[in-house]
Amino acid sequence: MNKTLNLSITLLLSTNAMAMTQIEFVDRLKNTHPFFTQQGLEKQSSQLDYVASTANQDWVLGSSIDSENKLNTQISSGSITASHKLVDTGADVSISKSWSDISSKTTALTSDKFLVNYTLPLLKNVNGVNDRLLTDLSSIKTNITSLKLEQSEEAFVLAQLFKLVDLSHAQQQFSLTSSRLELAEQELKLVKDKFSQSVVDKVDVLLQEDAYQRAYQKHLQAEQDLDLLKQELAITLDMPAQSMSSEFDLYQLYQSNLGNLRKHLQVNTTEMKVAKLEQELLTRQLKSDKNNTELKLDLNLGAGRDIDDIWNVGLGLSYPLGNTKAKSALGKTQIELTKAKENTAELLLKLTIQASVLDKKVDHLAKLLNSYQARIEIAKSRAQEEKRRYELGNSPVSFVISAQNNVQEVRSSYAQEALKYQKSVLEFQAAVDQLL
Repeated sequence: MNKTLNLSITLLLSTNAMAMTQIEFVDRLKNTHPFFTQQGLEKQSSQLDYVASTANQDWVLGSSIDSENKLNTQISSGSITASHKLVDTGADVSISKSWSDISSKTTALTSDKFLVNYTLPLLKNVNGVNDRLLTDLSSIKTNITSLKLEQSEEAFVLAQLFKLVDLSHAQQQFSLTSSRLELAEQELKLVKDKFSQSVVDKVDVLLQEDAYQRAYQKHLQAEQDLDLLKQELAITLDMPAQSMSSEFDLYQLYQSNLGNLRKHLQVNTTEMKVAKLEQELLTRQLKSDKNNTELKLDLNLGAGRDIDDIWNVGLGLSYPLGNTKAKSALGKTQIELTKAKENTAELLLKLTIQASVLDKKVDHLAKLLNSYQARIEIAKSRAQEEKRRYELGNSPVSFVISAQNNVQEVRSSYAQEALKYQKSVLEFQAAVDQLL
């Protein structure tokens, strides 16, 4: 049995040479897990949506060719057109060239026409405010998508880091149960030697054998927990299970470097950045909605050549009486923007409460961890004293076993509280956007 125990401990220690830090764990996770490939595809899709929103800037080309025979007269005609929207000014440009040929036994006529038209909005859609709307909104939405992907990435990494901390805890429990089992084995051997010398009673041997079996069962459970976690994380990270080990320090205390927590959350968190961008969406929409309540007043310019040079200058004016649709859209957007501002304030309040509570929780858990140092020393001293009293014949062996078990229980509780502490630290770092 002692050989098996020593082999288990040796295997554990051998993996420590390749133990992973938090940074190494996250880097490998990003390089191997399909989740991050999906994240990249989402970003590409968002970029394509933005490109699609610029479709109104494309040149539109057209052509037609017709041929007709009527009363022994052959008529051929055709045209080529090109139109383009200048979104920075809101102007429309169109170029057209058309021609026709009429031929018969007695007649041959040819005409050729070239025209350029330019329309510039002076009020409604001035400076292309409405032509650029979809592109401007899509640009903001692309940024929102990127931030939301960061949020989902952080949530995913946080869940995986919990498992890395669980692995550190499982390693610690394995080490503790190994030490307790080794001690129980030594104590059992000593009691058996004393029994053979008729120094102790049979009941002492039985109590020590029971203590040994209990220690062995706890060791087996700790070994199982450790192996299962290693297996899960090894598959997740695409690496051999025997190489999977955590270097995450359960007992390292965290020092927050934040000053004004509320201000930090307002400026740096992805949630607040998304909320502000959603306000920008509505602000940009409001700009177009206000413009849509204006008169449609366009300057039209044209030039070309038919038989002679031609040109034209004109103004086009239109306005729907009441302008009900535009005014309703404007009012609705104003309401949505006001609601978005209130939602942003509520979100900041929620984030501040969440981060503040986690900050306090981390502080209290740190104090609790510090208190365990004293408890461990007390438990060790008690175990030594009970051992001394037993050897002097002043105490039963059950007291020794109880004291030794108490040392392990205190250390195990210390590790359990350290696990809670480190997970709370990770949650706090995620809440203030300092995890990644």
